[in-house]
Amino acid sequence: MMIMGEMLKRNARLFPSKMAFIQDERQISFRDFATRVNKLAKAVRSLGIKPGDRVAVLATNCIEYFELYGLADLGAVILVPLNYRLLAEELTYLLNDSGASVLFFDSQYGEIVDQIKVDIPSLKYGVCIDAKLENYLFYEDLLDVPVQISDDNISKAEGFQEYQVTENDPAYILYTSGTTGSPKGVVLTHRGQYQTANALALDMNINKEDITLDMMPLYHTGGHAVAQAHFYRGCTSVITTGFNPRQALQLVETYKVTTMQVVPAMLMDMLNQPDLDAYDQSSLRMIFYASSPMPETLLRRAMDRWGKKFFQAYGLTENGPVATVLTQADHFLDGDERLKQKLKSCGLPSANSDTRVWKAKGINVLPGEIGEVVIKGPQVMKEYWGLPELTAKTIVDGWLYTGDLATVDEEGYIYIVDRKKDIIISGGENIYPREVEETIYRHPAVFECAVLGIPDQKWVEAVHAVIVLKQGANLTEEDLIAFCKNNLAGYKAPKSVEFVGSLPKNPSGKILKKELRTLYWPDTQTV
Repeated sequence: MMIMGEMLKRNARLFPSKMAFIQDERQISFRDFATRVNKLAKAVRSLGIKPGDRVAVLATNCIEYFELYGLADLGAVILVPLNYRLLAEELTYLLNDSGASVLFFDSQYGEIVDQIKVDIPSLKYGVCIDAKLENYLFYEDLLDVPVQISDDNISKAEGFQEYQVTENDPAYILYTSGTTGSPKGVVLTHRGQYQTANALALDMNINKEDITLDMMPLYHTGGHAVAQAHFYRGCTSVITTGFNPRQALQLVETYKVTTMQVVPAMLMDMLNQPDLDAYDQSSLRMIFYASSPMPETLLRRAMDRWGKKFFQAYGLTENGPVATVLTQADHFLDGDERLKQKLKSCGLPSANSDTRVWKAKGINVLPGEIGEVVIKGPQVMKEYWGLPELTAKTIVDGWLYTGDLATVDEEGYIYIVDRKKDIIISGGENIYPREVEETIYRHPAVFECAVLGIPDQKWVEAVHAVIVLKQGANLTEEDLIAFCKNNLAGYKAPKSVEFVGSLPKNPSGKILKKELRTLYWPDTQTV
């Protein structure tokens, strides 16, 4: 059966003594990891938690987080990872929406759990992962049960808690970031997650000798998917609770890391370290990036430093999350314009994913035409949790409609133009913010930017740019607008510019344009 729970058993059998996870001074082998997951399965069953019940986790990256994913992979529960940056009201909404029975949490979130638990009728137990707290169960106490996965029962695939799970059963509910309205619970199946791991392992050419650095938050589908693909191959994972550029560089050197995942902001922070060249990075063979568009200038700078080691993926939570990949072979800094142009694309469909761009249902766009990205494959979500009507609108005849607009070239490479909902219609003209943003990023004084439409009496919507300048740089509104007009059609240039110290982002590094829009459209709900 194609489920990740079988990979848990297989790794314990094939690599019993190999290190599965390393976190600070802690190391755990694949066999010991499987033993702890099995103990956890027996513990939650003793609490009356049965397959199909939702179990939530509010924590930073840790070995226990992977154990909770393993619990779901066996079929013991449906895991609901929670964004630890959310406010109490937002967490309450997600826990009630999912109907969570158990909440596992870090002690640093104890106060917020104290605050919200009375407002969550379904919640039966709170379990603190890293400390003994009054009124809550302690994670390690739960694991104090007589279970051991021995060499003998590993070879016989025995000793594991067994569940009647099918490939199409829900494994996880991952909530969207809320960049387009209220968060929605994306239900990902056991088969879908197995296929995602398999596809990424193939596309990234992951082998059992790889050592990966896990810095992306595990409640984020991208962070978990890449980590899971390495687990699928029996790799060792080095875990960090968050991102620190200097720590990341040191860990690559210390553990001879071969692969790591970043978002553009992380890559920029690493490149800006004054002693970057002091760290040995020779072991790195691949740097995976996704989650938000990579400015071409940043990618070129990174490739100048690390070489042709970059691998891009495009997708969304609803497709589990990889739809296309731009491999290392497609990352050209030099050569003819046709080759260099590929850096602006998100690549070709990934393994196991049928990704197309349609101008109408079932009709592919011609090269240069703009259409909507649609995706079909085993990794596509089962449904939005508790939202059958929205599910029916989003998945039609097995095709997931993404809301992303794109073009294709003669070789089938896909180029994301923008989100359908981000298009600015100014004076009857369609303006794609991403095109304007790419132009602005070419200005040497600009560190980050976001372009959106704001209310305008004459044009209905006007192009507005929100800019973060590089440290020590100076730039005026007039100069930036003039720069854009010299590089874009006049109607696409910003009508106004705002300079800020930082842009709102979610933990995956995606700029939250929804928050920016509320400043200008306070009476309009962004959906």
